[in-house]
Amino acid sequence: MSKKRKEDSELWERVKRTAKPLHSNRASLEFKAEMGEMNIPRPQPVRAVPRIIRPYTPEPAVSIARAPKPSLLDQSVTRKIIKGRTGIDGRIDLHGMVQSEAHSRLFRYLENSYQVGRRTILVITGKGRRGEGILRQAVPRWLSEPEFRKYASGYHEAHVTHGGGGALYVRIRNPLKATSR
Repeated sequence: MSKKRKEDSELWERVKRTAKPLHSNRASLEFKAEMGEMNIPRPQPVRAVPRIIRPYTPEPAVSIARAPKPSLLDQSVTRKIIKGRTGIDGRIDLHGMVQSEAHSRLFRYLENSYQVGRRTILVITGKGRRGEGILRQAVPRWLSEPEFRKYASGYHEAHVTHGGGGALYVRIRNPLKATSR
């Protein structure tokens, strides 16, 4: 190897050790892969995931006295919330509370939101240790209880900008539709 090539390669090694990627970890991985420091395949472009079509199962008839069970929000509603086209009308932070306190506070907040006409609220539960928070698991279960079903029509995990896995969007039933039945 010539002296010039050896100097160039030594200089390049010093530059590689001091260089830091400008943006994401992905750029860092690509940089390392280009430099031959990692034996990983280049990331492939993300392909659209095929939509899962579930077989039709008829739901049992619901009595008028019992409100329907809240379910996940439509993706269109969730997208509108994330993009700011549908506003978040209220927030409640349950994070750090014990279950009994959080349960009663959430119920009163949903009841109040229903009465004043709020449509979308953000319920902050916190993620808990290792993402296994008790409130994070309990709130969706509570929203399925009959007393909460009177007020909540659906829920969905919040976008990262609103708290991600430590928060939920909860859609409040429209009181005008309930009275027109």
